Amino acid sequence: MLSTKTIDQKFNDLRFILKNKSRESFKMDAHGGNTIIFTYPPKEEKKYLARIEKDYPDAYYINIANLFVEYIDSIGYDDFIEAYKEYSSEPGKLFKTSTSSMDFYELILNKLRKAIEENKMPIIIRTGALFGTGIENISIMEEKIIYQMDKPLIIMYPAEFSDENKLKFLNCRAASGYRALVI
Repeated sequence: MLSTKTIDQKFNDLRFILKNKSRESFKMDAHGGNTIIFTYPPKEEKKYLARIEKDYPDAYYINIANLFVEYIDSIGYDDFIEAYKEYSSEPGKLFKTSTSSMDFYELILNKLRKAIEENKMPIIIRTGALFGTGIENISIMEEKIIYQMDKPLIIMYPAEFSDENKLKFLNCRAASGYRALVI
């Protein structure tokens, strides 16, 4: 379904879901998951992010763009460039590894753990920075800690529905709404 909802309608939907849906009802709508994918036109990202920060000032925001800079700083720019060139055909090996204690994916999970510790609703923003890392939203949504959270994870997602009724991340790549409720 092509989404023609206004920003106000989408935020009203979000408010209704968070306020009125039981955990069981939400999980049914989210295909067993505990995540809301909040879609918006990529060109309108600033407007949507300003609105969510205004409507949910006490949430725990995980800014992927800032976290990516933190990740690069932690390994050093020159070392990052060298590793990026080496793994350019397999970015998942650079950004999400089982051998490194401090990969980019682990930084994201650590922020989610912090949100849980503080009993705050986690909202992931600036997800366009994941493009090209090999890290998929579905990987995050299927993490054990997400299912254990009292509050759903909200992922602000720059995407629109194509004419073929498919969700397109950054309007160029097919996206999955599996294990999530899509607004």
